[in-house]
Amino acid sequence: MLLIYKSTSEGKLEKRANITNNSWLHLVKPTSKEIDHMVKELAIPRDFIIDSLDIDERPRIEERDGAVLIVIHVPYDQLDVKNSNDDVKYRTIPMGIIHTKDHMITICNEEIPFMKDIFNSRVKDFATHMKTRNTLKILNVTAQAYIRFLATIEHEIALAEKELAKSYRNREMYTLLYLNESLIYMVTSLKQMKFTMQKILHGDYIKLYEDDADILDDVLIELAQAYEITEINQDNLNNVMDAYANVVQNNVNRVLKLLAAFTIILSVPMLIASIYGMNVPLPFQDLPNAFWGVMTFTFVLTALCAFVFYKKQYFAR
Repeated sequence: MLLIYKSTSEGKLEKRANITNNSWLHLVKPTSKEIDHMVKELAIPRDFIIDSLDIDERPRIEERDGAVLIVIHVPYDQLDVKNSNDDVKYRTIPMGIIHTKDHMITICNEEIPFMKDIFNSRVKDFATHMKTRNTLKILNVTAQAYIRFLATIEHEIALAEKELAKSYRNREMYTLLYLNESLIYMVTSLKQMKFTMQKILHGDYIKLYEDDADILDDVLIELAQAYEITEINQDNLNNVMDAYANVVQNNVNRVLKLLAAFTIILSVPMLIASIYGMNVPLPFQDLPNAFWGVMTFTFVLTALCAFVFYKKQYFAR
């Protein structure tokens, strides 16, 4: 899908049917025909578009043939995954931003909600002729989106912790595993995003004015904050999972100890009953109260064994 926008004098973005100077072109899951049209019309390297659509592409910046490609990672909520215990719900996906002399192109394999907000003028002060300013604002909005996603993940981790405190089910464990994978995606992307932003700040890939440098500094601060929050949540989640594993192991050991104690205790009456069940002459078998004597002896010996295990706290929770 190819969308063409141009800003009006009121600062709003309007859709256009044709490409004109200072247009903003937005590609979402472009077809081969649309890619060919873009390459021919704007004279940009084809691999700039292909790389932006590659799910494994890392954040980077590259300049070639008069065009500049900036690949960033944006947080993405997989709508086909209903719950965090089903699969990894929160991921990061690449989005390409290309600057040419007269145009700006954004490319992504998925529809990003905050890009919709930008094109619907919910995010103010976008002018299509200000490519650098628009790019920095996209980066700022992206950093804020990371922080919102991290707040959602933090909330889901807290809910999973509460459920784990009540019962030990695989459902909560899978939730923690998938949320941990989401945090791995984000911490990796944020680290590479910070490096890319540093290259923009200190390099000459795009021209930065004084106000632009201030905005980029704000973006770096937001990304650093999001990175720190991600690391804290990741450490917290790892601690929770380690504690959960230790609790489960401790419970297994306690159950095994309890079963071992009961096995030993019950083996005492079984042993005595087996001996007196043999078809051979046995001590005290001719006494009138032999049965009750054997039963009393068995009970006392079993109770003594149970008392020993009780003193060793085999029955303690």
